[in-house]
This record gives sequence, C-alpha cells and structure tokens, in this order.
Amino acid sequence: MATSAATAGAPVAQSIALSSMPMSDNAESAVLNDRFFKAAQEIPDLFRRLASPEAILAKGVSQKAKSGMYAFDENGRAVHVGRTRNLEARLRGHVAKSRHSASFAMKRTRKILGKVATYRPAGGAAALFRDDAFLTVFLEQIELIKRMEVRFIEVTDPMRQYFLELYAHLEYDLLLDEFDTH
Repeated sequence: MATSAATAGAPVAQSIALSSMPMSDNAESAVLNDRFFKAAQEIPDLFRRLASPEAILAKGVSQKAKSGMYAFDENGRAVHVGRTRNLEARLRGHVAKSRHSASFAMKRTRKILGKVATYRPAGGAAALFRDDAFLTVFLEQIELIKRMEVRFIEVTDPMRQYFLELYAHLEYDLLLDEFDTH
C-alpha cells in the first residue's frame, strides 16, 4: 500500500493561518481575494483525499470524462502529479509511445540520460527519438509507468486543480520544474 508524506509521518509543510488574513469587499484594498481564500482553505482536505488509499484506482475500470487530479505512485511514493479534464485519455497518453503525449516518460528518460530539455531542434524531442539509446530507455519508462499505482480524485474547478497540483508537489516533495515557463 502506498503512503504519502501526510500519512508516513514525514514532515508536513507548515500552514499559514488563512483565517487570520484580512478580507475586503473592495478590490482595491483586498489583501486576499474571497474566492481565492475559500478555494485555498479546501486544498489540505483535497490533498488528504488524494493521498488516501481510497483514491487508488482499480485497474480496468473506465475513467472516461472524469476531471480532476491524479498521482502516480512508484514503490509506495508519489512520483508525479497532474490534472486533467479526461482521466482515461490522459492516462492512455502517459503510456503512448509518443513524445507528444507521454510527457512523464519523456521527463524520466531525460533525467536518467542527463538530457536537458532544449526546446530547440538540436537536442529536442524529435532528435532524441532518432537516438536508439534514448528510445530504448523511453520505452522502458513507459512500461514502468504502466505498472504504477494511480490515485485520483474528482476536482472539476480549474482553480482548485491548480492549487492542489502545487500543494501536492510541495507535500510529496516533488520538483517544481513543471511550473516553469518555456
């Protein structure tokens, strides 16, 4: 059974007392937007749901058109968190043998081989896919991802998805490189 930082006794990020922050109806003097505040208050509970054993998906059950947050667990540890509008299609994309949709496999392969993303033709994904060694490791990563446990909770509001994605990265101690701009 997988465990998370929240359930394994690992340090949990210190929280800010959002309830003590000033609120205002006037946009010019607002310290914290009311909608932001309400959504932010829900994130720790949403994370606990995502980290719980109940969030583990049963293999072979249709997930079509489900919108929310997912996490891949490897050896009992969350290694990737994402958000989606269609879970079934996104999970299928993660294990497709395509550099366009299997972003997690690409990221893992680049890390293993020390290939930094260049976003240029030389050293870019198309060039890497012509390299047999890269392709071999990429396909191995696809197979590993297929065997990972997947956690999922429905979260339809995009703002809560964004907040939860960042919060989960922090709680699971994942790199924040996916939040960088290109």
